[in-house]
Amino acid sequence: MATAVLGMQWGDEGKGKITHLLARDAAMVVRFNGGPNAGHTVIDRGVKFGTHQVPAGAFYPGTVSVLASGMVIDMRVLREEYDAISAHLGSRPEIIIAENAHLILPYHPLLEELEGSGKAIGTTRRGIGPAYRDRAARVGIRAGDLLAPDRLRARLARRIELLVRSWPDAPAVSALDPEKMATELIEVAAPFLPSIGDAAGAIRAALARGEEGLFEGAQGTLLDVDFGTYPYVTSSSTTFAGLPGAIGVPNPQIARRIGVAKAYTTRVGAGPFPTEIAGKLGEELQKKGGEFGVTTGRPRRCGWLDLVGLRHAVALNDPTALAITKLDVLSGLDEIKVCRAYRIDGEETTRFPLSVEDLSRCTPVYETLSGWRENLRSVRSPDGLPRAARDYLEFISDALGVPIGIVSVGPAPEETIAL
Repeated sequence: MATAVLGMQWGDEGKGKITHLLARDAAMVVRFNGGPNAGHTVIDRGVKFGTHQVPAGAFYPGTVSVLASGMVIDMRVLREEYDAISAHLGSRPEIIIAENAHLILPYHPLLEELEGSGKAIGTTRRGIGPAYRDRAARVGIRAGDLLAPDRLRARLARRIELLVRSWPDAPAVSALDPEKMATELIEVAAPFLPSIGDAAGAIRAALARGEEGLFEGAQGTLLDVDFGTYPYVTSSSTTFAGLPGAIGVPNPQIARRIGVAKAYTTRVGAGPFPTEIAGKLGEELQKKGGEFGVTTGRPRRCGWLDLVGLRHAVALNDPTALAITKLDVLSGLDEIKVCRAYRIDGEETTRFPLSVEDLSRCTPVYETLSGWRENLRSVRSPDGLPRAARDYLEFISDALGVPIGIVSVGPAPEETIAL
């Protein structure tokens, strides 16, 4: 059976822990979108990892990790985390890299800096947007080009020539050397060259054999380039609908779709955030939840759970179950607010606006639920949860019309409740 794990909010929902838990039963784990802008926190054998590109399957011997064609890959970052995981395991995980996946090159973060585009919308400044833009403009460099050094050098030379024409007064652009860049790129990617190939074919073959496949999404639905809070979004599709095209399998028959959401809401960077909590309480949630970005270290903005945004994500992804994370962070609150609707122009609505101008004018309509004082970190069964915590989960499930299958009450793998 195939399973997909997707974020239902603005990313940072705890997908890393959920995929790590599920990957132990998978023959193949596929990362299908994004690049090193995604930061997944994984605790394996007591050691904490912040992974950015390597799929969760890399921590399990015998599991194949696939970087699919929907990704943009920074080979330097991949090499660093792959080597760290290999040292931790004492062996090198099996990996397949799609030959048609595009690469992030040194000039992509440079372009973000020159244009100021990443700063304006609060991106991770890792060159993700410029790399996806090169793909769309048909001037990108792909993983398969690493297997043909002469072709790689020629394509880099043409791309850098275009950049110099576009930025004649930028010394950093004029200093770009295609020959040196190609040599360094092939050197850092050397361990992966035998792994570059037909990822889509490998995925199709594994699914045809009936093997357990796990598809790991990055970011979250509200950051989707089409259905998120544009332009404060990422540069790829982050929904279930975008998965088939990103892996090259038109009908992957994914029976289990798990939507991951925090028990509250967070957001990194700029963009409207209707349920954001200002002041001391927001700061306390940030500190207690460890709400600092894995990729950038930036503090995350914190707010109450937003059912309007979650209903939007449910409609786009049709999850078969939810995984609710960081329920333990809400312990100690006398009451918990949940946004059930927005108010805009004097009218109440449950529709999530696709215009950030409209979303910025929305104010939340809250329902207040009872909180709980108990520490949840040692709870391992639903019956062990306080009545108020069970009521909170039931309220979420009923409001969204989706059952909750997993509840996380701490960062460690064992701090998990199966419902």
